[in-house]
Amino acid sequence: MRSAVFGLGSLRGPWRVTVAEESMSPALKPGDWLLLDPIVRRWPRRGSTVVVREPGSDLLVVKRVAAGPGDTVFAGGQRVRLVREAWLLGDDESCSVDSRQYGPVPREALVARVWLRYWPLRRAGLVRRPNPPRRLVSSGPDEEAATDS
Repeated sequence: MRSAVFGLGSLRGPWRVTVAEESMSPALKPGDWLLLDPIVRRWPRRGSTVVVREPGSDLLVVKRVAAGPGDTVFAGGQRVRLVREAWLLGDDESCSVDSRQYGPVPREALVARVWLRYWPLRRAGLVRRPNPPRRLVSSGPDEEAATDS
């Protein structure tokens, strides 16, 4: 499943979207409304939540930045050095279609950065990852990284 979003607002100012699927659960659930910042010139820092055009389709999806330019990702037993791409993951690994399937995502696919969830009111606030992220990246050539189980 993907965390598809619907309802992009006008092209100016913050955008509003609705989360349609569960791949970012429990941080984001279907029916959550988000405010987005469409003016992003580079990948936000690790841990940020973004909306991108899914590679190979025109579908807008919500994912979390697990690694950005300059990081090395360990995937499929290989080291992948990210140059202008990012490695994006859904919070619910059991149902997320993300960089583990389609690889690094180019900067051109970045649509917006998620500012906050504003609906439903009982869940309003910043979108934070509920669990500490798995260590998938190294920040430099000398730093070794391992995936935690």
